[in-house]
Amino acid sequence: MSLVPPDYAGGSIVNLAASLLQAFGIQPPNPPCRPDLLSPQLLATSPGVVLLVCDALGLGQLERVLASGRTPHLERLVAQAPGGVRTLTSVFPSTTTSALPSLSTALTPAQHGMLGMRQWLEEIGALGDMLRFSTVAEKPQPIDPALIRNSPTLYEQLSACHIPAVAISARQHEGTGFTDLLHQGAQYLGYEGQSEIPHLLQTSLARHRGQRSFHYVYWHLLDTLSHNYGPLSEPCLLEMEFVDLMLDKVMDSCARAGHTLLLTADHGQIALDPGRSLILDQGLARHLRYPPAGGRRACYLGTDDPAALRAHPALQADELLVLSADEAVARGWFGGDCGPYRSRLGDLILLPQGGRQLIYDYGQGIKPKQGGHAGLSAEEMLVPLIAAPYH
Repeated sequence: MSLVPPDYAGGSIVNLAASLLQAFGIQPPNPPCRPDLLSPQLLATSPGVVLLVCDALGLGQLERVLASGRTPHLERLVAQAPGGVRTLTSVFPSTTTSALPSLSTALTPAQHGMLGMRQWLEEIGALGDMLRFSTVAEKPQPIDPALIRNSPTLYEQLSACHIPAVAISARQHEGTGFTDLLHQGAQYLGYEGQSEIPHLLQTSLARHRGQRSFHYVYWHLLDTLSHNYGPLSEPCLLEMEFVDLMLDKVMDSCARAGHTLLLTADHGQIALDPGRSLILDQGLARHLRYPPAGGRRACYLGTDDPAALRAHPALQADELLVLSADEAVARGWFGGDCGPYRSRLGDLILLPQGGRQLIYDYGQGIKPKQGGHAGLSAEEMLVPLIAAPYH
């Protein structure tokens, strides 16, 4: 299987966030999107921008949804967007805990330090769950957010320029360490259900009428369903019908306010075969300094003897790419040398190919999934960008 590396030079979600900063007159830390992907004039001349992030809506999944004829409002959005559907890459690893921080800071994972769902934190000598901001242990302990947070968010930078910055996301996530990492400086509007999203957006746009503003809207359920049923499943198609109804209302709100609507995703998903799961057992764990980090599609192993670990029978499985963390860094997958965060990667990186997944029992049992992400397949890495101006 061919690998799709991140395009941090102008074709990734990092660059999309940089384009947003540039549009509001703020110097971004990385290059904006190439003009053939997103015209800088389109954003610069807009009274405001609404960024709708549909978690796990990969490019291939979007194309399948459009071909189904079940999402007429999405078809209408594509028709209204100059250039239709453009293609961006996610970051590596192509997972929420690395991708959403890039979308909220315009930094690569090497720069913001969120290098996976689980990562070894040398500062506290523990494996951290970066979604829950707690240690991976029988009795998890909270992780001090100050240990993780190292750079200003888009919202903080916009607010410093007196530009209203609003995040519309799930109320259940409000106040958590990961959400605060993403949305520090934003006015956070939490919803209980999908039907609230258009209402919250319309109300906020009306409140800020006459001001240039930025609104971020996040919907997560497609990711959950893709994990549970597979990204090409009927439940995911049905979910997109509901997203389509929401999208119709969001488009109407953007049209009333004259704002540009951007639709993208943090990453895609690939269908997995639970019967072909690769189990990392305690025999392998004896060669490790700490439990496997990363996730089921990109796993980080720390060891005192990389050569012996690499020769272990479990790492000789077919459709399993094994390489050193140094090689992955040198290939530019993380968008830099990782600096002070280099120890979070360990020594070896495992990338299962095709529909394989890596599973390790952290104490809650073995739970194969029907869909997954974090790797470098086209299904995981390629995401859509649809930019529709309403001004």
